[in-house]
Amino acid sequence: MARLVDIAKAAGVSEATVSRVLNGRPGVNEATRRSVIETARRLGREVGTAATRTGPLVGMLVPDLDNQVFTSWAERIEAELFARGADCLVAMRARTAEREREILQRFLSVGVDGIIVVSGHHAQEGGPIDHYREVTDTGRPLVLVNGVRPDLDAAYLSTDDEHAVRATLQHLEDLGHRRIGLAVGDERTWPVREKVRVFEEASADSDREERPVSYTDFSYAGGYEAARDLVARGATAIMCGSDVMAAGALEAVRAMGLTIPGDVSVVGYDDVFWSALTNPPLTTMRQAVPALARAAVRAALSGGEESRRPSRTLVVVRPQLVVRGSTGSAPEA
Repeated sequence: MARLVDIAKAAGVSEATVSRVLNGRPGVNEATRRSVIETARRLGREVGTAATRTGPLVGMLVPDLDNQVFTSWAERIEAELFARGADCLVAMRARTAEREREILQRFLSVGVDGIIVVSGHHAQEGGPIDHYREVTDTGRPLVLVNGVRPDLDAAYLSTDDEHAVRATLQHLEDLGHRRIGLAVGDERTWPVREKVRVFEEASADSDREERPVSYTDFSYAGGYEAARDLVARGATAIMCGSDVMAAGALEAVRAMGLTIPGDVSVVGYDDVFWSALTNPPLTTMRQAVPALARAAVRAALSGGEESRRPSRTLVVVRPQLVVRGSTGSAPEA
């Protein structure tokens, strides 16, 4: 295989320029880039996709595409990248931190210019972060969505859970509800801890009846189980950590022979496309995914040769309460 010095001599450029072209780094004009690629191929050097692509490349990791909110994230981020002339690599189902590390290393190996991780292992309390530092040590921007780690410098983006919880509680209290329950997933994750913290603080401030919390998971079955638990504990209104959970909660309430919202009100979180199609239509907290996706892409494309480490930034966007038919006056009201 031809050496960098051989390609540089034949193309009439420096070795540094050859290295930048073959690794897909910016800062080389198009004519020079094409000349280096043609020379490298003529001399028998393998030229990868990093060298031949015409725009930036960003790696995106999402938990899955089964949950519509993650599908929305993937679609919006890809659309924002496309509008900026950038390409996107998508990976999913990093069930373990080791698997997540393997995916991030693959992103780096193909020369991505930045990486976006949506609801990754950074959200786990006390979870490993060395594999994230392996990314930031290369100088590439790392954008982490839905989770903040005080011991890692990166760009963090999240929905304002404090506003979401307090606005939902205010809506339910205005409807006369006092026994309000919260249905969430794994209590070790950052979004759940934030929701529970605000929920408990607001409940203590209100000096109202006990407000129970049910920990299951962010799934239909998890919402079903949590709703049965919370209704058994006296809740007349249920705040769910996701719309998928809320759909399960709606079914659980009906299975108990109760009506929605006559006996129990249900509120979701995300406002996925089908939330207006449930029976009754779901009141939910709409995440500002388009705005967050734009911010994520800007951060992912903000790297440069002089930036050996990304600055620590935190972007928090307020969600919007969308009131539909699944919430109504409390039975006692």
